[in-house]
Order: sequence, then structure tokens, then C-alpha cells
Amino acid sequence: MNDYISFFREIQAHSRFEIEYEKRHSKKLASKFNAMKFLHWNENKVSEILAFFLNPNENHGQGDIYLKLFKEELGLYFPYDTPEKVQVILEDSTFENRRVDIVLKNQDQSSILGIENKIYPWTKDQENQVEDYLKYLQYISNNHYQLLYLTPRSKELTEYSGGKEIEKLIETGKLYLINYEEHIIPILKEFIKNTENERVRSFLVDFESQLIENYMGKENLDMGSLNHFITETEENIETAFKISNTLNSIKQEMKNLVDQQMLQLTDELTEELKMRIIYNEQFHHFEIPVFKNLFIKFNYEEGGVIYGLVKTPQYKDSHHDKVYLIDLRNYLGIKFRTSHWWPLFFLQYANIEHDASFWIDVRNGKFKKFMKDFIIAVIEAPENLKLDL
Repeated sequence: MNDYISFFREIQAHSRFEIEYEKRHSKKLASKFNAMKFLHWNENKVSEILAFFLNPNENHGQGDIYLKLFKEELGLYFPYDTPEKVQVILEDSTFENRRVDIVLKNQDQSSILGIENKIYPWTKDQENQVEDYLKYLQYISNNHYQLLYLTPRSKELTEYSGGKEIEKLIETGKLYLINYEEHIIPILKEFIKNTENERVRSFLVDFESQLIENYMGKENLDMGSLNHFITETEENIETAFKISNTLNSIKQEMKNLVDQQMLQLTDELTEELKMRIIYNEQFHHFEIPVFKNLFIKFNYEEGGVIYGLVKTPQYKDSHHDKVYLIDLRNYLGIKFRTSHWWPLFFLQYANIEHDASFWIDVRNGKFKKFMKDFIIAVIEAPENLKLDL
């Protein structure tokens, strides 16, 4: 136990030094600035960025250097006579009215690369989705193709999406499983090193930084400094791995704690508001007796935790289109978004797989208080704003 305590104290000391150094030199370093924060980060946007750099004819002005590096680093076969004859297509439609995220074609379609991009490990494939992509690419290329299935390292491709020939296709190279952590982030480092234009290089640095934050975690410590400390001794390496291997079980315990806190919250609210409020542990929603069409809910989505108002199943069946609660949104003063299921929702905590903010707020009770305040705010809103709830 003393070894663990010493290990954490040493890391905390390094962290405090890095934070203090950053504060003193923030005007010159601006280390927290990242242009990616201004983008609506989703699979379409990430695919758009990747396609932009793989296209030799785009206005990054670097020719086919990125495509060459991409091919070399992954060992891909994609010959072309001249860069001008390479075509890059976003959302290429298949015969089954599905869309391959990125498709690269050479001049006569004698070789084709497809990329199916999933940026979240929990995004589910549709039935036979990847199998249909493979059949489509096979047909239009006369069997000279490769499909890259790009995901976070923890996501698995199953027969449900890829069909029964997955292993055979992987062995023959027709299907290539790649991930952000082990493939794309290292490739981006090569992109950055080989970029001659400073503006383009800066964009790539921000893109790489955002991917590192999403998939490897944002560190207060400089990565090189942290790596040096951990690899100083065999004991440090062993301790670091032991700590890392406990994170998944810690997160599950914390999710269980969230449910316990929400059940406690229903008791508190039932007493304070004099109405029986029920919390559903399976779907993370609160049933409010005065609301007939909507639940108050939080959920683990978009790589983090979202919260807001969600349709009941019965209301969803009768109201397929989006429901906009503009007046209530304006009253609450929050930049809520709207989907077919959620009239109002907001991403309160991002990247909870690697960022500790949500888990800390669970531990100290702030998330419970946050949900309590939101529930009360909705219930106590003016009656004319709650007619559709």
C-alpha cells in the first residue's frame, strides 16, 4: 500500500509543477487552445477531416504526401498513375441504400479503399452493415478492394454486422481492422512531420491532440514527463499497470453509485415536492406524475453523459417527428439540442472514459445535486411552458 501512496504522491507533485508552469507561461504556450473545440464533433466531421487529408487534390496543398504515408504505414495496396486521378468520396451509397463513410478510387476503379468510421466504442452496427459494404466494394472494383474498419481499440466487429466470413476476409486483407489509438494517432504524427505549411500543420496538431484526449485521456502532466517517471523503475511500471487495470471496475462501481444516489434523490424529492417520483435504474429516467408525455432523464451517450427530457415510448409512437420545446428551453436558459427521442438534451460531461470530471462529481455528490436542481427547475416552470410535458 505504501508503494501506491508514494506513486500517487510523486505523480501529483509532477502535476502541480506542470500546472504552475503552464499558468506562468500561458500567454506564450496557449496549451489549452484547440481549434477542434469549435467543431461539432461527430463521426461525419471526423470522416470529413480524414477524407480531406487523404485526398491529394484538396486545398491543403501538400499533394499526395498524406495518402502515401497512410498507405505505407498501414501496408495498403492502392496504386494510381497520378494524384490528380485519385477520387475521394464521402458517404458513398451502396446498393442497399447504406453509405460507406469514405471511399477512395483510383483512375479506372481497378483498386478501391473503403473506410467505415466509428468514433465511439458503443456505436452499434446495423445487421449485415459491414457485410453489405464489402459486397458493394467487391462489385465496383472487380474484387480489387480493401475495407478499413476504423474504431476505438475497445470496439469489436462481430458476425452480426460483418457476416460469417469475417476471419477469412481479415486473413486475405480484404477487411482490415484498425483503431485510433494504435494506427491513426501515430499516422497523424507522420502527417505533422511531413507537412510543409505551418497553418495546415497547426490544424493537424489540434486534430491529433483532440484524438489523444478522446482516446488516451487529457493529462495535466506533459506526456514525456509522465512516461519518463513511470519507466524510471520496474516498480513504477508494474504499479501503473495495476492502477490502469482497475479503472473499468472503478467506473462500474461509480455507475452503481449514481443509481444509488438517484434512488436517494427520488425519496428526497417525493418528500420535498409532495409527489411520488420514481427512478428507473435500467433507463436512467425519472417518472414525474404530473408529466404524461416525457421523462426527465440522463444517459451515457455521445462519449459522455447527456441529460434532459425524453419521450415516453407511447408518446414516441404517436409523435415520430421532433418535438421542439422552444419556450421551455429559453426559460431554462440552456443550449439544449433536439433529437427524435429527446425534445431537449445537453451533453453535460464529455469523454468520461478518459476525463475524471463526471466521476469526481459523482463521488462528491455534485451530479446528484445537479439532477435535483434540474428536476425542480422543470417542475416549477410556469404552467404554460409545460402543456406538452
